[in-house]
Amino acid sequence: TGPSLNSSLLWMTLMHLICSLQATDLHPADINGKADPYIAIKLGKTDIKDKENYISKQLNPVFGKSFDIEATFPMESMLTVAVYDWDLVGTDDLIGETKIDLENRYYSKHRATCGVSQTYSIHGYNTWRDPMKPSQILSKLCKEGKVDGPHFGPGGRVKVANRVFTGPTEIEDENGQKKQTDEHLALTVLRHWEDIPRAGCKLVPEHVETRPLLNPDKPGIEQGRLEMWVDMFPMDMPAPGSAIDISPRKPKKYELRVIVWNTDEVILEDDDYFTGEKSSDIFVRGWLKGQQEDKQDTDVHYHSLTGEGNFNWRYIFPFDYLMAEEKIVISKKESMFSWDETEYKIPARLTLQVWDADHFSADDFLGKWRVH
Repeated sequence: TGPSLNSSLLWMTLMHLICSLQATDLHPADINGKADPYIAIKLGKTDIKDKENYISKQLNPVFGKSFDIEATFPMESMLTVAVYDWDLVGTDDLIGETKIDLENRYYSKHRATCGVSQTYSIHGYNTWRDPMKPSQILSKLCKEGKVDGPHFGPGGRVKVANRVFTGPTEIEDENGQKKQTDEHLALTVLRHWEDIPRAGCKLVPEHVETRPLLNPDKPGIEQGRLEMWVDMFPMDMPAPGSAIDISPRKPKKYELRVIVWNTDEVILEDDDYFTGEKSSDIFVRGWLKGQQEDKQDTDVHYHSLTGEGNFNWRYIFPFDYLMAEEKIVISKKESMFSWDETEYKIPARLTLQVWDADHFSADDFLGKWRVH
């Protein structure tokens, strides 16, 4: 029999185990050339399928999901993250999956349990999420590697082994008050831990990893990629901070108001039957890109002999806008047979067209103007 192991090394809880941001370039799974993907996670006896939150008709879905799972090492160490295609009838199809050896990551000397951030913050969206502060991590690494230090000194200096690092020594709280701290200095050392003699090595930085999705039925062929990260927090450590909100951004409702005063020098399209005079019956048509079915027309300025048309007309276009991506978000069914709506993100474009109205034939297109 081998040596007995401390139970705290075997039993651990993995908080916010996986945060899945998005998938890209998924292989089409439906006859329409799209897929209805959702995330599935398997670790030991834990089997999660987030099928109620599938994303309709997308090959580049933004999931923005995080999951909390408990695991026991070494029995439960292989994490499988899969993307399935939701089907209304029949069994959901596997698009692709990726496997991660959690035990290998947990015991890695590169500290792959929680990536080291670029900065140390105690509030805001970039709050430090590791249960151990940078100074605690540094002290632990120095002790395990039998490295002298850390020795914090005045003037924003810290000495580890034979190296001296410098950095800021103040931190600002939520109320804007500044106070002294050694955490920035400790973080500077962690980000340069590979420079420490003998015990030093590169520590895993905070990052989003991109992993290929594979399907056992199609060996060697990528079925898309998954952007995600994994955090591991042992049960005998302090509880980690609150999870980062990675839910997809929600568009805000806006209203675009456009005033059409008049036109000038419009092409004269019609010929008077008796006099031969050139004229046009002018009206202006407008719509937002992706919303052509909601186009709006002004009234008609009849029998313009100079190309001038007077309207004093106002359009009102309501729309959902995602400011971070500078895109309009449209949700609509692709056809009358579609089960649910599909979301589209398109550039914000206003199109205005000038037309000549005809009573007994199709209206004549005269020109257009596109506004970004």
